[in-house]
Amino acid sequence: LDNPASPLLHGLRAGAVVHVDGIDSLFTHAELRDVAGAVAAMGGRVVHCLAWDFEMNLKQTAAAVEAETGVVAKLHRIPREIMERNRGTAIPPFFELAALEATAVVRAGGKVDVRLDSFIPALAEVPGVELDALHERAVRHGFDFIDFWAVDFDWREGKPFHHHWQEYRTRKDRALRTVSDVGHVYADTGPHTICVKVVDVFGCDTSITVEAGA
Repeated sequence: LDNPASPLLHGLRAGAVVHVDGIDSLFTHAELRDVAGAVAAMGGRVVHCLAWDFEMNLKQTAAAVEAETGVVAKLHRIPREIMERNRGTAIPPFFELAALEATAVVRAGGKVDVRLDSFIPALAEVPGVELDALHERAVRHGFDFIDFWAVDFDWREGKPFHHHWQEYRTRKDRALRTVSDVGHVYADTGPHTICVKVVDVFGCDTSITVEAGA
């Protein structure tokens, strides 16, 4: 952009504003709100946010920001391949972040499991007709795009993810359960933060947190 209204705004693409985050930095909830505010101030309505990595649950914040400002924020992960010297002239796909929703299910005896409620996979930009068909299938049958998912029932920010339970498809068995069956029991009443990780058929992983206990 020539003389941008804000240093957070870096370009235009098909009428939408583009923000590119710093190399190897984490795009945060606060940054998203700042970028959306800058876009709204210049009269923009759509912003593509390109980043190497994103804070947890950023999709939910994007939805809240849209309701507050009217700015639609599309979150795209910058592919690591873009930095490879020998990648040739082909540009690797910039996948938009997937949308994942899940719920902690408390059963008799205080046993806790996780239910996947909805999933819309990360989709790269492909020719219109193909993208429309993919979007339609993703909205109707989003779970079909999941290859693997796992649950850490006692997730701590900054700590490694622990696979307390996991489910994946195999070549012989393509079925995939969308509710865990571990019946996790906590030693105290909580609250506890559960992290749910999904890997889709494109190799993109998406994680969100849900709360259990009070």
